[in-house]
Amino acid sequence: MTRTTSTVFLIALLAVGAGTAGCDPGGAASGSSGPSASASGSRQHLLALGQEWVQCIRAHGLPRMPDAELSQDGYLQIAPQAGYDWKADLRNHPTTIDACKSIEDRYPPNAFRPKEQFSAADLAKLAEYAKCIREHGIPEFPDPNAAGEFDLTGTSLANGIPEQQMSPAARACQQIWTGDVRITDNGGTVHGGGGKK
Repeated sequence: MTRTTSTVFLIALLAVGAGTAGCDPGGAASGSSGPSASASGSRQHLLALGQEWVQCIRAHGLPRMPDAELSQDGYLQIAPQAGYDWKADLRNHPTTIDACKSIEDRYPPNAFRPKEQFSAADLAKLAEYAKCIREHGIPEFPDPNAAGEFDLTGTSLANGIPEQQMSPAARACQQIWTGDVRITDNGGTVHGGGGKK
């Protein structure tokens, strides 16, 4: 597997990992379906592969990597672990990712929850949300990109927005958008928000 493919896997894994913390980062796109309910054996095989990957990651320098698990609808995800940001740790260890990529090669195409697709109306609402955030104390907050993500790269917010600054702004703007809020900073995607659009 190429490094690009490995990076794509990491992005997918980071997305589903954020979902285990209480947010649904990429609820299945309209019309898509989860793994077959009749395939419990393949689900267990998927879980075994996920745990094999976790053990490999642990053996290559990240001993605190949380366990793999299956979501209720059968997608692979990584359990959250309080007090440990495994996503940031993993991003900082590309050689560890490379060391375990042979396991990644064995994942089936439907191993992870598909990314949510945003409609034009959703993107317009997200742009309105961004404007509201700017008006509530975060003037450099960007408009969403075509994927519905707020990319902070290249701004003064690139290292993240302090919670004491983001929380009041998000509360003030929640009447505009209460769905998933995807914020990308310095190469990593952080998922926040929740509820129905």
